[in-house]
Amino acid sequence: MAVFCLGVAIPRARADSTPVRIVLPYIPLMAEGPTEGFFIEMYQEIAIRTDKDIVIDVAPPRRAVQAFVSGDYDALGAFPSLTALPVSLASVPFYLRENLIFYKSGYFPADSLQHPDNLAGHNVGLSAYPYPPAITNLAGVNFERAPNDQSLLRMLANGRLDAAILEKFSGFHLRDQLGLSDVIDIADVSVTTENIFPLFQANRKGIENQKVFNLALYDMLCDGTLATLFGRDDVVPDLSLLERDIPVQNQRKDCVASGSNKTR
Repeated sequence: MAVFCLGVAIPRARADSTPVRIVLPYIPLMAEGPTEGFFIEMYQEIAIRTDKDIVIDVAPPRRAVQAFVSGDYDALGAFPSLTALPVSLASVPFYLRENLIFYKSGYFPADSLQHPDNLAGHNVGLSAYPYPPAITNLAGVNFERAPNDQSLLRMLANGRLDAAILEKFSGFHLRDQLGLSDVIDIADVSVTTENIFPLFQANRKGIENQKVFNLALYDMLCDGTLATLFGRDDVVPDLSLLERDIPVQNQRKDCVASGSNKTR
């Protein structure tokens, strides 16, 4: 897998603004490079709305988290809500992630994967992303880590894994991109559903960035920009989750956002 650490600055109007350095984990479809992916487009829109100088790097998932924890970046651009947080300030969510079971066509009987407990006794692949305990603590499952989603799907196709757990839409995208649509099926029941949000450093600058980004993301949810960027409205977070962190004076009466309230 290619490693992207190219530091692309998103243009802004105010030349004297202090840059906000953001690192994102490499995610197919969502963050494939400093200028490519739905999450990248979202941060480009935030840069325009906030007049912030935003510099984005994309790195392998574990390296991205470590670089943020080490203080090399002001923000970690995407982190799941059901995983233990590093010391940081969590912003409001912007995306609803569904983890689904991908498997080789014909390997499992029909409807046998309606519950993740049915994976017991099987070899199941996980990528390098953080997964919640509801997945990693499944009893009797032999988990195998792979460096990326591409490796997981190829291992499935080659029979080296019985199943793998991937994010729904990036997994769909990658399966089609690799030409494996006729080889790999997906169970239609979510194993877990969790919100994705940015993390900021727990310092004075992080507090200010968190406030500014919270308001921008809230406005983008309310005016439909998030749903438009992602191409669907069933992946945007529930409005009430954002309004918990938005001052009352900044809450919009005209907000018409729709989303899921299935998770936290």
